[in-house]
Amino acid sequence: MSKLPKFDIPGHAHFMTTNVHRSMPLFIVHDFCRILLGNVEFYRRKHGFKLLGYVIMPDHFHAVIHPQQTPIRTVLQNIKGYAAKEILERLGQHPTTWDDLGGLIVPLEQLKRACQTPARRCLQHLRVPTERDFRVVRPRTKGQRHQVWQESFYDFNIYTEMKLYEKIEYMHNNPVVWGLVDDPGDYPYSSYWNYFGEDKDDLPIKIDHL
Repeated sequence: MSKLPKFDIPGHAHFMTTNVHRSMPLFIVHDFCRILLGNVEFYRRKHGFKLLGYVIMPDHFHAVIHPQQTPIRTVLQNIKGYAAKEILERLGQHPTTWDDLGGLIVPLEQLKRACQTPARRCLQHLRVPTERDFRVVRPRTKGQRHQVWQESFYDFNIYTEMKLYEKIEYMHNNPVVWGLVDDPGDYPYSSYWNYFGEDKDDLPIKIDHL
């Protein structure tokens, strides 16, 4: 995924997907999900893009972003880079239990059931992550010691309202397809309730509308 094309077409929203390095299930704990959302919100304010929907899955992040002035690649580079920095700082505190990281986002029994499907291989070896999991063997840049995200990201231009809501529905149903929850409204880190209920006041993020 290192050379995926990016098309910054004015007026188009982007359905983007970015994956955790080595498909580590990093985002099964509250602390890391909130770090990611905090950075999305910070750079939304800085770059002025519109966030139209999102879901944080255990080993990847989907979002629909409508850039205003800053190119999508710059937006994602900033979000990923600074989220990685905070995640590594958190791992540098040497957490040893799920509770040290704010607790699991869904019950452990549900995660174990979800990992029975071969497509959910990232969940088959559940353990508390460490800095060592993200150390690089062949640095891409001088001084690089860790890599939290896979290189680049998948980018799909959205050019119709029908396609927009197709992608939003896909994101909201993804946790159900994975077997993490039975209803999309039960998953704590998606924009489902922003569309079909009330905004969650305990999350550091809201969504926009075109």
